[in-house]
Amino acid sequence: MREPCAFHELPAVPGQPAGCAWGFYGPDDGKRDQLGTLNLLTPERVQAAAASQIKKGIRIQLDWSLQNVQFPGFNRTGLKQKIIDKSSPVSGWIGTDDEVTYNTQCSSQWDGFRHAAHQISKRYYNDITHEEIVSGNTDNNGIDHWCKAGGIAGRSVLLDWVRWRELTRSEEELPSPITRYEIPYEELLEVAKFQGVEGFQTGDILLIRTGFVRWHDNASPEERKKGTQAQATYIGVKATPEAVEWIWNQHFAAVGGDAVAFEAWPPKKGGCCFHEWFLSMWGMPIGEMWDLEKLSQICVEEKRWTFFLTSAPLNVPGGVGSTPNAIAIL
Repeated sequence: MREPCAFHELPAVPGQPAGCAWGFYGPDDGKRDQLGTLNLLTPERVQAAAASQIKKGIRIQLDWSLQNVQFPGFNRTGLKQKIIDKSSPVSGWIGTDDEVTYNTQCSSQWDGFRHAAHQISKRYYNDITHEEIVSGNTDNNGIDHWCKAGGIAGRSVLLDWVRWRELTRSEEELPSPITRYEIPYEELLEVAKFQGVEGFQTGDILLIRTGFVRWHDNASPEERKKGTQAQATYIGVKATPEAVEWIWNQHFAAVGGDAVAFEAWPPKKGGCCFHEWFLSMWGMPIGEMWDLEKLSQICVEEKRWTFFLTSAPLNVPGGVGSTPNAIAIL
């Protein structure tokens, strides 16, 4: 596998913008790469992360309840559960099963590489066409490939933007998480400095807390419905060419947070869009609506904002999205 390079050093890909990473990662046999930036999670980096980050064995599950968002937006189906009585009057066995159905984007999630195409070329990561995906005849770019590689594990960094904002700008009103408020990446650098995070490491998984999950936890049903179904505007990182270059140059394996879309949503028409860059240009997973509330509290108590993170996505062939099934271990 190639070692990561600077954004401006990425080899040109015909028909795609400078900075496209198609073909950058991948096996030597010429097959299409299915892991993108997850290739950075080498055994050596995972071992080093576990050795340096797991100190007390504190474990925090980062998946929100599948019943949240209470009122899923974008015409998505929420969780439906059916309890099935498996008791048998013949054998005397007493027990139950359950069946659940839900849209993989209705709660805490990973966006996989099939979720968003580059809108101009209509191509997904490594030049997969929309027709290839919707045909159902191939599992190219499916999340199941992440499972085959052993899942996701490595060092993670929490940038607690909402806490930093409240502690350093107490005189200013905190932006609502259900408005299209853009967080400049320069503020993320300020958060890292404020927390004492001494730089990022290749293969880090970046998590950003914006306050969306906290808002939802405290909102009334009426407020939730308005904010997640009717409003459809959300806080997130400001998508700019400079932010795109900065994120690539940190060589993150994945990014995520508690916001609905990681980037401020919706993207500006004709402007920069992280979903296009991360998913279709680089093959970098995006985590959305993760529950970072307890993690935030523990990080404050422990005075550290780095930890070991594991994630075992759903092993669905050709999967588009997945619950993260993520655990932070300090």
